[in-house]
Amino acid sequence: MSFARTFSSASVLAFVIWAQVTLSAHAQVDESALKAAYIYNFTQFTTWPPGSLSDTTLLVCANRDSDLGGALSKLDGRTVGGHAWSVVSMPTKNGQGRCNVIVLESEEQISHAAKDVLSPEQPILVISDFDTGDHTAVIRLFTDENHLHFDIENQQALRRHLSLSSKLLRLARNVL
Repeated sequence: MSFARTFSSASVLAFVIWAQVTLSAHAQVDESALKAAYIYNFTQFTTWPPGSLSDTTLLVCANRDSDLGGALSKLDGRTVGGHAWSVVSMPTKNGQGRCNVIVLESEEQISHAAKDVLSPEQPILVISDFDTGDHTAVIRLFTDENHLHFDIENQQALRRHLSLSSKLLRLARNVL
């Protein structure tokens, strides 16, 4: 009888462990989709200077072949402040490619054309998921202990003539 109870208890324990692992795996959110949602919301709390946006479109430059770029592309057509969200490829040639938002990923090589677009005087919201080292990014989005956080370089935003909502500033882990 004790063998049957031990076997039964072990079966129940195994089922509980299996259920927890299975449920937690399904409960996990796709990190790229979550980052894309954060980035979309960052744009809703950003004000660009007059004349820096087209009348109809907010151009988001990203690596369309990456997981994050794909998640950002799924937001195409949504509106941000009356402008349609549109993900376009990163600039590849000098003088070609206009961006209102640039999303830099750690595995991505920043082309010379993108560096030209990234000059601090341009009213571009630069979002990075890595430390650029040169304070190019206005917002740094990162994962720490399975939680998504962001830091804001408000001085960089001001140099770029961007205004970030006080609500967004309050939610940041650090505002520099």
